Parts: sequence; C-alpha cells; structure tokens
Amino acid sequence: MIKPHQFVTLAAATVVSVLLTVGVYLASNNWSAGRIEGKAFLPELASGINSAGTIEITQGAQKLVIERTGQSWQIKDRGGFPAKTEAARTLVVALAQSQLVEPRTSVKDKLGLLELEAPSDKDAKSRGVRVLDGNGRALADIVVGKTRFDAFGSGRGGIYVRKANETQSWLATGDPKITVDIKDWVDTNVFALEADKIAKVTIETPGETALFIEKAPPPPPAEPGKPPAPAAARPEKFMISNLAEGQKLKQGAGIDGIVEAFGSIGLEDVRKLASPPTGDGVQVIKVEAAGGPAVTFHLRKDGTASWLSLSASGEGEAKAKADAINAKAKGWEFRIPSWKADQIGKRRADLIETT
Repeated sequence: MIKPHQFVTLAAATVVSVLLTVGVYLASNNWSAGRIEGKAFLPELASGINSAGTIEITQGAQKLVIERTGQSWQIKDRGGFPAKTEAARTLVVALAQSQLVEPRTSVKDKLGLLELEAPSDKDAKSRGVRVLDGNGRALADIVVGKTRFDAFGSGRGGIYVRKANETQSWLATGDPKITVDIKDWVDTNVFALEADKIAKVTIETPGETALFIEKAPPPPPAEPGKPPAPAAARPEKFMISNLAEGQKLKQGAGIDGIVEAFGSIGLEDVRKLASPPTGDGVQVIKVEAAGGPAVTFHLRKDGTASWLSLSASGEGEAKAKADAINAKAKGWEFRIPSWKADQIGKRRADLIETT
C-alpha cells in the first residue's frame, strides 16, 4: 500500500517526466519560442514573380544562367539551348512561396553545418541563387543549403536558407530543386530508335575499313521435340556483313549491343556547333531504319569527354521524322557518357580477331 507522502513524490516525478517528454517533443518538432510562421522569405520575388527573367545558380566553380525569352527559357551558358520551361517556372514559384519558420545560427563559422557556406568556396555544398527581373534588378539573392526532410510532418520538407549578404540562417518551408547540373534543366534525350526498326549501321573510323552491320539471316527453326537453345547460345540478330575471308568475330563481340545502344542516347552536356566536325579523330556513324530516316552521327573525343552531333535525312513519311530530329539537333553538339560512346563507336579491333 502506497503511503500519502510516497504518492506525492511519485506524482511529482511523473509530472517532471511528462514535462521533459513534452519538451523534447516540442524541440524536435520545431515548436520553439523562436518560431516564426507566415513571414515570406522573399517578398520582392513574391510580388514581382511575373517579371522574373533570369535565374543564376552558383556552386563552387560551376555557374548556370537560365534566361527567359517570351514564355520559354534557355540556358545562356550553353548558347541558348532550350531549357525545360516547367523546371524554371517551378523553381521561381517555390522560392516565391517559401516562408521563414525558425531562425538558426548566425555564426559564420557554423554555417557550413547547414551547408550554407559561401557558394563560391571550392567544395561548396551550398548553392547561390539570384533571380533577376527583365531590367537586371535582383528579386532574390540567397544561399540555399541542406534539405530537412519531413521538417513539418510527413512529406513536408524544409530547407536551410539565408540572404546572400547576411549570416543569419533560417529553416524555411519548401524544397526547391536547385542544381547546377545541366541534365536537370534540359530534355536529355538526344536520339532514340527501337533496335528492331534498324536495318543497317555503318561505322567509319579514319584509317580503317568501315564496319557494315546488318540484320542476320533468321536461325533455322528448332527441331521438333528439342527445347529452345539458352539465350547465351542463340545467334545474334545482327552481323558484320563485310568480314574478309578468314576473319571471324571475337567471342562475345556483342554486335546486337551496338545496335541496341541507339535505343536511347542521352546527353550530359551541350554546346554550340558551327558545322559537323571533321578530321582524323572523328568517327562517322550512319544508322538506317526501315521506313524511317537515315541518321548520321559524328563522334569525337575532346580530352576525356565524348561529343556527338547528328543530322537526319529522308523522303516521304521519313522526311517529317528527319525534320523533327534536325530541328532539335542542328547546330548543337552533345556530350554523351563515355560508355555509350564506346558502344556505338566500336572499332574493328574491338570486334574481329587478328590473324
């Protein structure tokens, strides 16, 4: 049986425990005395959102400038290559709607903990963002840092931010996607074609005999009662049609893989191109599709990077498809993944055994 004085002591301990638990809960959920709610982070941007004309993003040595032209946006740093309008619009709206929730550190040396260090620092994780109107007036000049997932409940993330000329940092609402990676701002699809529609691939490498890749004859039908051959033992759908007498393919040459690589080619970067490249370091690859346009690729190395340009031609129904390809690709050169360049730009030595 609990005595009265023991009950009072136990009750007091319970109250203290509950208060501590509530305190921890409130602190972890940002319900602190310093909480500010409903204050716009960027009121000038919110009121002038329709006049936003330029987005500048900086991270370390990288910088990306996206400009508005009418209702569209383009990448200024890449010669005006079209940007995804929706990506630019979404970023501006997200910043305009962001609200300050809670002040955080104002100590300069601690800003890096929130990834709010100077965006110009060599290995900065922070991103500097400026939004300018058509006259070059800054509607926003901020530093964006670490994302805090579920900061305001399930599925409601927040970000750490500060004004570029201030050290006071804040937890703010929203989670805008801010990156200097060109792939996040443009349509990365350079070329795509179903392998079954490809009739012939010609790979011309300076100083070498061209490779002609064509569809192989269909294999003979399986004998009745015998199980189908395992996938690894099945003949390839494509072959090199101009092998010299006595030449044979290396084991696992993977001719089908060359053709299949044209199923999807994506860019990693883009730059202006005055005319198709020429010279000893340029491979010319021609892809001909049944009922479709013929597409000619120029593939070259620039340092360790692989760059690709392309053009298309066709008659009748194929002309419309060729025109669509040229409208997107003409005047541009695309950096593609090195593994993709190695796949579509195979050389004879990669595929044919030497004797």
